[in-house]
Amino acid sequence: MDKPSLREDRITDEIDLRIVFRKLGSFFKRFLNQFREAIFLLLRRWPLVLLLTLVGVGIGFLVYSLKKPYYQSSITVAPSEIRNEYFEDQVNRLYSLINDANFEVVASDLKITPEEASKIKSVKYVSIDHVRVAPDSVMAGSPFKVEVQLYDNQYFGPFQEALVGYFNRNPFFSRTTQAKKEQLSARIAKLKQDIASIDSMKQLAVNLRGPANGFVYGEPLDPTNLYKQSAALFETQSELEAELRNLETVQVVVGFAPLLHQTGPRFKLHLFLGAVGGFLLAFFVVMRIESRKNKSRNRFAEV
Repeated sequence: MDKPSLREDRITDEIDLRIVFRKLGSFFKRFLNQFREAIFLLLRRWPLVLLLTLVGVGIGFLVYSLKKPYYQSSITVAPSEIRNEYFEDQVNRLYSLINDANFEVVASDLKITPEEASKIKSVKYVSIDHVRVAPDSVMAGSPFKVEVQLYDNQYFGPFQEALVGYFNRNPFFSRTTQAKKEQLSARIAKLKQDIASIDSMKQLAVNLRGPANGFVYGEPLDPTNLYKQSAALFETQSELEAELRNLETVQVVVGFAPLLHQTGPRFKLHLFLGAVGGFLLAFFVVMRIESRKNKSRNRFAEV
């Protein structure tokens, strides 16, 4: 039995490709014809299409008018001794309570009234990934954001104080911060004692006269070295005092921006979605009417 030649294989492949392209062309032609017919049907029924589209726009406007306007802003805070995961849990707790409309507990946590708590639409923890804390930094956590949506744009200032107080009142957070403050205070007190001792030795070295000049208890005194030690200790003391002054559970880096224009709901988006919904409804209604019309014609032709 003769094997088919390569030429015959190529001819077969070419025929198969032609069939595929022919079918694709036929499919696109049918699609274009149906699309053209749909356009003509919509144009023929344009009053109905326009009416249902306007009804959709009206529904979109009604939905928009029933929603309360809200304003979104964010606050950036930097923790000191507390890891970010714990703050995230605190914010997520508020988020769950607000979603549950449990404004009594929200008000209790934030030390505000239930009426003020009802002005909060949502809170969200946002990690700032590009900010990294250096290994030798005094901070254990890194800055993060809290995105807030409020129904009252005048309430961002009071809510900022309530949110920072909410973090500071956490028992674990406050104990950790207090322990660090006590540790720094003890180190500062010890440095002050050491500096006072060195100052006494410097004064003693200046007052010494005679053959014992420059010696205390048989040990030589170097005034230059004493001054260097005193300056180094004083610099360390100043750094620790600055750290102690800035040591808080959280510090506000960037506060909430007071907004004049609402974030949502978006007026144009609601009208657009309403128009699209009305147009799609009109399309299906027109197709349904045309289908019934064609069935009636077919029955009449059969009779």
